[in-house]
Amino acid sequence: MFAGTFARRAATSPSAPPETLLNCLYPFHAPDRKGSWQAGPFLLAQGLVFNTPESHHEETPWRDPESGLVIAAWARIDNRVELAERLQLSQPLDEVTDPQIILFAYRKWGVDCVKYLLGDFAFALIDPQARSVFLARDPLGVKPFYYRLDDTQLQFASSAAVFEHVPGWQAEKDPDWMARYLMHHSQNPITTAYRDVFKLPPGHWLLVEEEHTRRGRYFDFHDDAPPATRRNEKWVNDYRAVLEETIRNQMRSTYPLGSENSGGIDSATITAYLAEFLGTPGDRLFSFGFAHAEQEPAFILETSRVKHIAHNYIATGRALEQNESITRGLAAIGYPEEHSNSISHIPFYKEAELHNIRTLFSGFGGDEVVTNPGQHLRWELLDAGNLPGMWNILPGNLLTRPLRLAKLLTLGRKKPAYNPNFLNAWNERWPHYIIHPQVVERLNLHETYMETARYDAPYRRINDFILQHHLTRMLITTRLENCTLVAASYGIDYRWPLWDVRLVQQYLSTPSIEKVGPNGVGRYLHRRAIDKVVPKMVAWKPSKDMGYAALHQEAQETGIIEVAERAREMEPRLHPALDELIDRKKFREQIARAAQGKADRAFAFAFRRSFGALNRLQAWLDGGKMAG
Repeated sequence: MFAGTFARRAATSPSAPPETLLNCLYPFHAPDRKGSWQAGPFLLAQGLVFNTPESHHEETPWRDPESGLVIAAWARIDNRVELAERLQLSQPLDEVTDPQIILFAYRKWGVDCVKYLLGDFAFALIDPQARSVFLARDPLGVKPFYYRLDDTQLQFASSAAVFEHVPGWQAEKDPDWMARYLMHHSQNPITTAYRDVFKLPPGHWLLVEEEHTRRGRYFDFHDDAPPATRRNEKWVNDYRAVLEETIRNQMRSTYPLGSENSGGIDSATITAYLAEFLGTPGDRLFSFGFAHAEQEPAFILETSRVKHIAHNYIATGRALEQNESITRGLAAIGYPEEHSNSISHIPFYKEAELHNIRTLFSGFGGDEVVTNPGQHLRWELLDAGNLPGMWNILPGNLLTRPLRLAKLLTLGRKKPAYNPNFLNAWNERWPHYIIHPQVVERLNLHETYMETARYDAPYRRINDFILQHHLTRMLITTRLENCTLVAASYGIDYRWPLWDVRLVQQYLSTPSIEKVGPNGVGRYLHRRAIDKVVPKMVAWKPSKDMGYAALHQEAQETGIIEVAERAREMEPRLHPALDELIDRKKFREQIARAAQGKADRAFAFAFRRSFGALNRLQAWLDGGKMAG
């Protein structure tokens, strides 16, 4: 992780001692290596936790003696061999670090260097002679990047925490962001919880000079799947090859590996392939999972049994967010987490830390792209007039399938503006949110809220849904940012193989007919690709449901009473900034109602979310301190 400044005017100078910046980036443990570089208007501070073989001899930051360029990077470059050949590097590749490869690429291609990089990265590259700073971030935003820029100074960091705690860097908290946060609609590719602190969006670069600023987008996915009416095994083989290459690329570590396994097809894919590539996993692979629903233990352990994974950590207890986790998230991210997995997975991070695991794999991302169920294929085939294809993918028997086909042909030319299930749920929950009506009207929160109930309804093609919804909404990048930072506070680097740009593009480039099987079997491309590696019990499970109904019922009855008790303790000490955003009387009434238990589902859902958001905002406004 790194932070730095560039004083763009002679009257200013770099602010904050390097040690202060590093202490803020690493609030819980010291990095394996740290350092700083300062010259004239520039300051660059970097810490490093060893992981890959090359990282053990990485300099922090690194100055190229030939060009004078200086780089600090939080990066894992996956196409090292290819880049070494393109750059005609003379030294052995195992002696070349990832930041060095980035710097050499910049020397050759300038700002276009990012187009050649594959992997997860954020970096700052200083050119003292040109008096400029080049900043860039990976296409999916795995590695976070925050900055503040005006005519006099640039400040940047891997974590927004520096803008909360470093003297001279403090930024103003944004009450409008807090209001959106209370509605769980604060995620944004550019803005943050601070008025004048911004994110460098995924797939973008920024070049800051004394007088000028240039920025550009260097990456886009493309929709180039050829039309096809019949399946071809070639596409399965091509997809499998990219999937395996992606996972192998991300296994570079001199430490044991960890893998999250929920029992579902996505996480089981990653866990099973790690074991496959390791041969005999032994002490080199640990599996982590939550087992809260009835079916989860069996599906989690099936992969470990078949792939001979000896080390399995399964958490069975369920509890409300703990104050310790909230404060950890605030220190790591710099403001309240916007995706709950970042702090709810802290039990995994703690256990991984005990075993010196510095790489943790996640299967997140499958549902959004490569294991998308493909429900839009029927509309694609309808619009193309492909009746045999429609017949092939419709579920049912010889009696029900003709009825489904007739209904699709009769009513399928029009689609509703909203997903009906989402629309009903959203309308039921809305009356229970506690945002003050004036704030709702000022920020147009109701319209923003209802817009998300459209979900998959506006789209008629699988790729359209992925490209125009999943890959543009910020829930994805927000989870990557939040989880990356909280895990890093335990010395752990996340890996997200199903979000590799090569794999995502391979899926987008595959004909849609490959993505759904006979009788409507979803995730068909992925299931066929993993069939010989992932246990069939998991790979071909027809439904994602693990028996969640009992959990929802418990949350509505006994679980909500505990929430009410904590909300009653919190309500009298609410920060004045929150008092201006919520209907205090309505919140008190909800606490009294929740204390009785057995609430309906819509109320229980909204109340739990409101309390959780208020609790995290309260801790942030109180300087990261929790009462009790």
